[in-house]
Amino acid sequence: MNLYKINQHKDFPKTIETVVEIPKGISTKYEYDERGFFRYDRSLVSAMVYPSSYGFIPRTLADDGDALDALIYNRIPIDKGAVVECNVVGVLDMEDEDSNGNMNKDYKILAVPTSHVRDYQSLSDIDPHFLQICKNFFSHYKDLNNQKVKVLDWHEKDVAWDIINKSYKLDLKDIPESYPDDLFEEILSTKNYKPIWK
Repeated sequence: MNLYKINQHKDFPKTIETVVEIPKGISTKYEYDERGFFRYDRSLVSAMVYPSSYGFIPRTLADDGDALDALIYNRIPIDKGAVVECNVVGVLDMEDEDSNGNMNKDYKILAVPTSHVRDYQSLSDIDPHFLQICKNFFSHYKDLNNQKVKVLDWHEKDVAWDIINKSYKLDLKDIPESYPDDLFEEILSTKNYKPIWK
């Protein structure tokens, strides 16, 4: 099954389904391939590790042409390939340099598993040290690759909800999970695909 096709939660965008690509605490970057497997992308050229489990939000399409990124706030690393139901609590605003040298928005949605005993409702419930660590990590994790990254500010969940909604394709939302993977992939990869926002 193509994990990009996973149906979103009935309370989307406040509650979202996420797919983990990178467990917390490692320096290896994996990316999900729409053909149904996880591909080794690279190892970070720095003495840094991902500060949280990291993945994507199915059925979204961000400005960089990929699914919207998600940081999953959890003390224990979550395995690659796990689908995690999360509540959205905020977003880190940042920009990343593409292969053509252009800067594109590269938002990181911060979400907390709904299974948590503690009730996380906003950024004020998150350890402020963790928020600083994330900003530091994304500011410097590509320094030795000579790639530009611009990290701006954290924003509350209402801003995150708006970003998620604008990345949520109506076309993708209406496609059932049983839709053939090859046809779904064709929709994702069509060059002249016209965005239709919710």
